[in-house]
Amino acid sequence: METGRSQERVTSALSTLNAVYDSFSVHQTSMSVDRDTYEHVAQHCERGVIEADVKVRHDKGVLVLETDGVRRMPHGPIEAGDESIEAGARRLVKDLTGVTCDIIDLASANIVGIHDTSGPDREPVYRLSALFEAIYKTGELDECATWHTTKPPLVTHCER
Repeated sequence: METGRSQERVTSALSTLNAVYDSFSVHQTSMSVDRDTYEHVAQHCERGVIEADVKVRHDKGVLVLETDGVRRMPHGPIEAGDESIEAGARRLVKDLTGVTCDIIDLASANIVGIHDTSGPDREPVYRLSALFEAIYKTGELDECATWHTTKPPLVTHCER
């Protein structure tokens, strides 16, 4: 597991996003976690370091889905190198909700450095989370997805 490469990957992904989007906020934080959590995050970094949240707007509201009792915007990892960050975000929305969207902007990027509390001399693992703004394009919602308006969405629980 090459945790040192995660910082290079985050820097590279951030450079790619800077080349495409005029301006967006960048936040950086760090957290210390137990060894098991650190190992779990480090394994995820082997596949990629980018997490995407996609806020999809439609005249019916904002797209949300329910997974394990939690309602949130489409969210998940983007595999590094296989596709562009935006293509990964669009695929994520399609896979999770059944609809396609067009990415129109990047609202923010958050960099998190994760440290192992049981091994303070271990290199931190870095993750990048990007919040994209998108608009609905086509498709029918899966049963776990709905358009959120000012009222709480009525969503039946769905196992994923």
